[in-house]
Amino acid sequence: MKVFCIGGYTWYWWLYLYFDPRPKMNKEDLYDREKELEKFFDALSYASMIVVTGLRRTGKTSFVNVALVECGYPFTILDMRGLPFNPSRADIIRRLELAFNQIDRKWLSDFVEALKHVKGVSILGAEISFEWSKKELDLTEIFAKIDHWVGIKKKKFVIAFDEIQFIRGNKWILSFIAHVIDTYHNIIVVITGSEVGVLFDFLGFNQPSSPLYGRHFFQIQMTNFSAEMAKDFLTEGFKQIQIKPSDELLLYAVQELDGVPGWLTLFGARCRDKKSCSKEIVDEFASEAGKLARDEVMKLVAYSRRYGIILNFLSKIGEATWSEIKSAIEVKEARSITNHAVSTLIKNLTKIGVIIDRNGKYAIKDSILKRGLREEPLPE
Repeated sequence: MKVFCIGGYTWYWWLYLYFDPRPKMNKEDLYDREKELEKFFDALSYASMIVVTGLRRTGKTSFVNVALVECGYPFTILDMRGLPFNPSRADIIRRLELAFNQIDRKWLSDFVEALKHVKGVSILGAEISFEWSKKELDLTEIFAKIDHWVGIKKKKFVIAFDEIQFIRGNKWILSFIAHVIDTYHNIIVVITGSEVGVLFDFLGFNQPSSPLYGRHFFQIQMTNFSAEMAKDFLTEGFKQIQIKPSDELLLYAVQELDGVPGWLTLFGARCRDKKSCSKEIVDEFASEAGKLARDEVMKLVAYSRRYGIILNFLSKIGEATWSEIKSAIEVKEARSITNHAVSTLIKNLTKIGVIIDRNGKYAIKDSILKRGLREEPLPE
């Protein structure tokens, strides 16, 4: 709790640290992740590229925000969400311009000074403006100036691309990233992505045709909380908002929400709003979250209703072999389908992190999604 004295009155402001649904910016707001932070800081000393992976709602954005704030280096973050599937160069440069103008104030004046005489860059006070046309702006010169600036200060500059797989239709950005990590030794690239298989397909570390083929990178995997950690997270979070649920209720919440940091945070925020915690609130939230998770995978059905058949089937029986999934599709469609078609469907669902292979049996990863599909199956 923080206490403020204003006009002779005392005001109390409770900080809803763990249960704030917005991405975290301060280390005190981030639960655990000490090992991941230690790995990140260590990698900054030698790696030119750091890749942070994990399923949705595992806290990748919060982790990167905190890691960059704590690292002591100037940094910028490009949020790639909301861009077209195949964005233009101008689309990316607009995001870069926005990100550069959000650099921490303690670095901003020196940063602006470093870019003052670059062609295509306009400086008005402490604001940076780019010419978006291909001829006017030379990105390589910009990053050369940044590399020189931080080199003089004996620092590093970190540029992060959050959820880069959202632009997987465009490859020129990979050539640019390859140039940065090959050429500028004082610049570190951080990449995050949720659809892990799709992300690595896009980056192409193992594909000879990719600009990033064979490049060294350090990977940090964000995982869900264990049952013990999830219970502790809720316990500490409820202390912050002065609510005292029973251990039995906490265990029930952990069981229903399955250790997913994002779901646990939103559940805590719901209890904060209602100023109470109960089994009914757990069930109410889990049902609403299930609908949200279901809506997120609805886009798959637009590509093929067979995705709906597979996910509905797995939500009912828990887990199934490749052959059982093939049979379920054939029974629903009343016709035979090829082995290749089944393998492609399963491979795609695995790549985007919706299902997991457990020793030859496939299951839906997120129990909240499983619940949502049981309550309202996808179109088949």
